[in-house]
Parts: sequence; C-alpha cells; structure tokens
Amino acid sequence: MTPDHHTLARLPDRPPHWLESYPAHLSRTWTLASGESLRVRPVRHDDSELEEAFVRALSLESRYQRMLSGGTKVTPEWIDSMTHIDYQRHMAFAVSTTLDGVEQFVGVGRYVVDPPTNIADIALVLADAWQRKGLGRRLLEILLEHAAGAGIRVAIGVVLATNVAMLRLARSMGFTVHPEPGDATVLRIARNLNALNIQHH
Repeated sequence: MTPDHHTLARLPDRPPHWLESYPAHLSRTWTLASGESLRVRPVRHDDSELEEAFVRALSLESRYQRMLSGGTKVTPEWIDSMTHIDYQRHMAFAVSTTLDGVEQFVGVGRYVVDPPTNIADIALVLADAWQRKGLGRRLLEILLEHAAGAGIRVAIGVVLATNVAMLRLARSMGFTVHPEPGDATVLRIARNLNALNIQHH
C-alpha cells in the first residue's frame, strides 16, 4: 500500500544529516551576577539568520576587530562559512539570550584547526552591549578547554594592536603576545594547550 500525498504531508521531515554530528551535549547555561541566564551552545548549521543579525548589529569597531578588515562583506556565502562547521576542524560556540521568546546571539567564539600543524586559530567577539561583563573570559575558557580536549596542542590568534581589552585578556590567560612580522597594526597571541589548567564553569 502506497501512502497518498496527504499522508506523506503529515509525516515528519527527517532531521538534516548534520544533526547526527551536532554536539548538543556541549550546551550549557551561564548565570550572570545579575541573575540573568545565558545559553552557550555549539553553532548549528541552521543558525544563519542568528549569525547574520549578530554580525550586522555589531558596531563598526567591533566588526572590524572580528574580521580584521573593514572591507569584509557579510554575504550569504560568508555566513554559511561561519555556520556550516564540522565540529572538528572548525568549532564554534554561541552565547545567546532569549528576548520575547526569540533567541539572539550576544557572542560567538570559534577556532579553526590547521591539520598539518595541529594548531588552532582562535577568535571571539561579543555584542557591544555585552562587553566588559566577563563573558569574553568565559567564552575563551570554553574554546581552550574544548580545543585541549580535542588534542589541539597550540592556540593562536591575530589581534589588532589597538584592541587593548583582548590583549589584556589573552595575557591574563597565559597567552604570549608577539609582533606580527610585516604588519604593525596587529599582534599575534599564542598559548600552549598541552598543560591546560583552567577552571571549568
């Protein structure tokens, strides 16, 4: 017996194949000193709208610090590259709040691994209204913790020389800071993860 079209229409859609590898167990809740709760979870392939809204709401300064280029355009292809990740070579965590029942990103941290060297290039950005609340440290801790657990040996990053807050955070978390050869506008940060010892949240 073949089901008719009306029956087929009532059948639930099969979950997309990427959900099979989605690490939902890594999701957690943060409670701020104010009592407000934030959700921290791996970025999903269907987060394109949330990611785009988050990036477009950033100030020009925050967007520049995130992309290290004033000319980077927020195209559908770029958004896809930020959300369609494999959770191994490319890992990203989003910090989100819920406003009137709608989830909104307030921070995103990610790393991309170079397989030959097993070095992770790490980056994070917070929405302007959520900066200076300690979220950057907690998000960076999660990224380093996960990278170390995945066997990554070194985390590196490129930071604008004018991004004093990020450089201060990096130094306080054991990163070394070095000049970038040929580019005085940025500095390179690096942290060995072999002996990672950070507080879990």
